[in-house]
Amino acid sequence: MSTTVRSLRHAWSTLQPLAPEEVIGDLEASFVAPLRTVAPWGLGLVGLPRWYGKRFGADHATGPGSQTVRGVNLVRDSSAGLREVLPIQLSVGTSLADGGLALVVSYAADAPRPWRWVRDELRGAPDGTIVGMTFVDRPLLRRVGAPFLLTRVAASSRR
Repeated sequence: MSTTVRSLRHAWSTLQPLAPEEVIGDLEASFVAPLRTVAPWGLGLVGLPRWYGKRFGADHATGPGSQTVRGVNLVRDSSAGLREVLPIQLSVGTSLADGGLALVVSYAADAPRPWRWVRDELRGAPDGTIVGMTFVDRPLLRRVGAPFLLTRVAASSRR
């Protein structure tokens, strides 16, 4: 898998669109250079300290046959392992980066700032890693995605 922001942005249009059911479960996040140090610190400043990843549940579909799935962000909680915070919704949409299909993670219109303006897009890499690209829907920021990686977590290995 590509290991820098630049290489992931360059590879984005070659990655595969995913179906919502392909991301059901817990997904552990990681960052690539040079965001490994800066991103966790920045997320803490905007309300996601100790961000672990995302959880999407098959039991959270918004309707029969729906292509929209509800989920949450996960943060590490020193006393209880993982804690669910900041609800999200997943649907199939068009990527801001290249106009191709992507899974779009959106936050509620009344979510705390800056999350109400954030949009994550997800696509699959050949090695099974899910590549995310975060966009902020504000002038001058809409076209610049910040990449992150998500990997599946086996139920028995959840922390």
